[in-house]
Amino acid sequence: MRGPGYRERSPGHIGRSRSALETDEIAGVVAAYRHGAENARKAGFDGVEVHCANGYLLDQFLQDSTNQRTDAYGGSIENRARLLLEVTHACVAIWGANRVGVHLSARGDVKSMGDSDPAGTLGYVAGELGKRRIAFICAREALGDDLLGPALKAAFGGIYIANEKMTKHTAERLLAVGDADAIAFGQMFIANPDLPRRLRLDASLNEPRPEMFYHPGAEGYTDYPALA
Repeated sequence: MRGPGYRERSPGHIGRSRSALETDEIAGVVAAYRHGAENARKAGFDGVEVHCANGYLLDQFLQDSTNQRTDAYGGSIENRARLLLEVTHACVAIWGANRVGVHLSARGDVKSMGDSDPAGTLGYVAGELGKRRIAFICAREALGDDLLGPALKAAFGGIYIANEKMTKHTAERLLAVGDADAIAFGQMFIANPDLPRRLRLDASLNEPRPEMFYHPGAEGYTDYPALA
């Protein structure tokens, strides 16, 4: 609201309104991923992980709650997975399949995200990625009684990495029963730069401070103490 004589002002930059990608724009998205893969190779990395999780663009295409397209990239699971598979193919062309992984959200419920059939959607994707013999898939999924992880691991047929609020106990249990081939840690690794050593020694862990993860300084991000 504004009174007479007052100009409208914004507290910050107002970005462009959102709109769906035109079909002919999608090739440019794939090219951008390919360029990123090329840059990673030039920079000396060992490989790349395609991020199709947490509500980012590829995840938005994949899930039927957000993908409302009516072209070749919307509707059926084959269409909704098309962009992810094209991006994966582009990265494989740069690195080779054994240097490319894909990160998925088995329970893609960030904000208003979600899929009406997560088992069917992710199962199809895991199977297609398995056909391409990429290095691994990593899926974030909170532990529960109806885990999708074991089915995704079977559909993929290769290295499956479990992720989401893991502890030493839950990680060891998943590995022991064969429900995962490896475990990825996120927040606990930020708070404990020597996490592997702490887990081996059953040492106490620093508690992460998520409210500081995106702070511009070192506090709460890179200043956690290591073991003596």
